[in-house]
Amino acid sequence: MTTALAHAVNFWSPPMSSKNSPRTLHNGLPRTHTHSWRPPTGSPSDPDIVLASLPMGTPDYLRVIGAYFAKYNSQHSKKNKGVSFKTMHDRQRMVVSFFRELRHETPYRNLDPRQLANRHIEAMVARWLERRLSTATIHNYLSFLRTFAGWIGKSGMVREPEFYVGADSPHAHRSEVATEDRSWSAMNVDIAAKIAEIARFDHWVGLQLELEAGFGLRGKEARHLKPHGAIVTFDAASPRDAAAFPECRTFLHISAGSKGGRPRDIPIQTQAQQELLDRVMKLVPPGHYVGRPGFTSLQNQARFYYVIRKFGISKADLGVVSHGLRHQYANDHFEADAGGPSPVRGGMSRPEGNKPARKRVSRVLGHNRERASTGYLGSDAGLPEAANDPAA
Repeated sequence: MTTALAHAVNFWSPPMSSKNSPRTLHNGLPRTHTHSWRPPTGSPSDPDIVLASLPMGTPDYLRVIGAYFAKYNSQHSKKNKGVSFKTMHDRQRMVVSFFRELRHETPYRNLDPRQLANRHIEAMVARWLERRLSTATIHNYLSFLRTFAGWIGKSGMVREPEFYVGADSPHAHRSEVATEDRSWSAMNVDIAAKIAEIARFDHWVGLQLELEAGFGLRGKEARHLKPHGAIVTFDAASPRDAAAFPECRTFLHISAGSKGGRPRDIPIQTQAQQELLDRVMKLVPPGHYVGRPGFTSLQNQARFYYVIRKFGISKADLGVVSHGLRHQYANDHFEADAGGPSPVRGGMSRPEGNKPARKRVSRVLGHNRERASTGYLGSDAGLPEAANDPAA
C-alpha cells in the first residue's frame, strides 16, 4: 500500500491546504496523516455513492474498504469524538493487510469486505498464531476488526479473543501487569554512555532519548515537545498533578504527542532535569519542536527509529527498546519515593510508602488510574505489607 509519508503534516511550515491536497491514493484508499475536505453528499466521491456503485462481490475490494474509511475512520469506535492520525493510519493499514492476506493466502479469494464473517476471522487468527504474533498484537487486530465490522453493519459480530484462540490459550487474555523489568539497566545497558554514543551521530535523536530518560516521556512526546514556554509554575500546573507533587515548584507541560491528547505536567525534581531543559532550549529555536528543522513529524520519526536501530536499540540486539527508558524512569521514581524496589525489580514486600508512590508514578506517566502503574512496576498483590507503611 502506498504510504502517505510525502504528504504528512509539516510541523515546521504551514501544511498544504487540505483543499488542494489529493483526497485519495491511486488505489481508492483515503490518505492518512492529513486532513481533507469531506466529499459533498451526492458527489461521485461520496462514500455512499461509491459503495452503491460497487456490486457485492466486486474484485475492487480496496475501493470498498476506502469508502468505509473515508466515511468513518476519523471517528472513535465508541465515543463521540475523533481519533489521532496514528489510529487512523494503523486501522487502515491493518484492515487492508487483513483482506489482502485473506484473499491471497486462504480459500476466501473473492471475499467482498462487506461479507466479512467469523469464519474468515477464524482463518486469519489461525495464521496469526502460526506466525507467533504476540497477545497484544492479536488483541489489537481484533479490536480494529471489531470497529470495521460496526461500520459495515455487523456490530457485535467480532467476538472476544478467547472465542478464537480457546479459553486455555495464553493469548486468551491480555495481561496489563508487568512480569519483568523492561528498563535498560535490567539488560546491563549503560544509559548515559549509549545515549552519548547516539548523540555523537545525531544530536537530535540524542536529545529525544535524553528527554525520554529524564522525564519518562513517550518517544512521540519527546519529538513533539516545544521546550520554550513548556515550563510552568506550581500555580499554573494541572491541579491534580500539582497536588500529587506539592514539594515541586516547576513542572514540564506535555500536550503535543501525548496519548489520547491528554495533557499532563511532570514535576521538575532534580538539577539534572533543569540542566537538560536548559540545553534543549539553547538548541531548539523558540516555537520549534525537538527535531531536525525542516523535517516533518514523520521524517523525524523515521530518522529516530533508523538511528536507534543502527546503534542496537532493539529486542534483537541489546534486548531493549526506546520505551524501556519510560520503564526505567517509572521504576527509578517508585524506588526513590517508596524506599524500596518494585516487584519487577525483585521487591519481596510492599515498601514503606508503596501506595502513594504508585499513585505518583501513575500521575507522572500521564495515567489517571493507579493500577496503570502495574504495567511498569508489576503487581504487589499477595506481597506482605510493610509494618511501618501508614498508607498500605
